[in-house]
Formats: sequence, structure tokens, C-alpha cells
Amino acid sequence: MENSIDKERNIIREKIKESLLKVNTQAARLRSSNFRLITVSLCASAFATLLAGLTAALGPLAGQGAPAWKITCGAVAGFTALAGLMTGLHQKLGISDRLAKSFACAGRLNSLEISLSISKKDPVSIAKEYEELIGSYPELLL
Repeated sequence: MENSIDKERNIIREKIKESLLKVNTQAARLRSSNFRLITVSLCASAFATLLAGLTAALGPLAGQGAPAWKITCGAVAGFTALAGLMTGLHQKLGISDRLAKSFACAGRLNSLEISLSISKKDPVSIAKEYEELIGSYPELLL
């Protein structure tokens, strides 16, 4: 039969596990968005640079004359705009900061779980630390 401390320990352990799952899910989504936005930005920038460099060395790549220059310059401008847009979107959404917060929160949750499971720390003190964690990261845990 479980005593009251074990019951408290199990209750807080389940809350920590639920929160950890939630934070890890959010971190995975943010990691995916981070990768996509940065990859598109880098590729668009690289294509714009490559196209501009080749055009400077070889002339317009879309044919001859004024229309070819317009098409080539338009393509460079389009790739450059896409790179700028993706970089701006990445900054505006604060993905890097949110991802760092997710990792920090997950680390603290793991620490609480270890303290509860392995160190057999008092569940009441763990519950207080968990409450403080919720206060520090409400956007992740509520």
C-alpha cells in the first residue's frame, strides 16, 4: 500500500511528465520551423549570389539583350527578397528565443524529475519548484 508521500510523489511526477511532453512537443515544432526558415533563407541568398555572380561573369543567363537582363535581375531580386523575408519572419516570430526557452524549461523539468525519482527529494519542495517553473515559463506550461 502506498503511503501519502509516495502518492504525492506520483502525482507531481505525472504533472512533470505531462509538462515535459508538452514542452518537448513545442520544442520539436520550433526546431522544425527554425530549420525550414533558415534553410530557405540560406538557399535563396546563395541562389541570388550565384546568379548575380554568374551574370556578372558571363552576361545575362536568360538570353540576349535588354529582356534577358530584366529577367536575370528580376530573378536575383526575387531570391534576395525571399531571403530577406524568411530572415525577417524568423526574427519577428522569435523562434530562436522561444527554442532556447523550451530547452531551458525542459532541462529544469528533467532536473525536477530526477530530484523526485532518484534523489527522493521531498515532494512538497519539488511542487514549490514546479510552481516557480510555471511562473517562469507560463507560455510553455499553461
